[in-house]
Amino acid sequence: MNRITQPGPQGTWVIPEGREMEAAQRLAAFETARQRLTERQWELAGRMEELKAQGKQKTAQFREAFGEKLTIQNLLQLWETYGVR
Repeated sequence: MNRITQPGPQGTWVIPEGREMEAAQRLAAFETARQRLTERQWELAGRMEELKAQGKQKTAQFREAFGEKLTIQNLLQLWETYGVR
């Protein structure tokens, strides 16, 4: 990935002149991805609750949903570690 931002003074970041639109588009893409991942977390939690209510915690469906939920959770937690909220 080619960075758009450059380190500035006192821990700030600078966007080079002429690259503002590119930076805004990249930020928008990230925000869309993060929103979709958060929504998917809720979908998976609901699906897992349905399966649990049916006593299907040991099924492949449940385990796949659980694995996907953990993967998304780890990714969101990694972003949170770097202050990306």
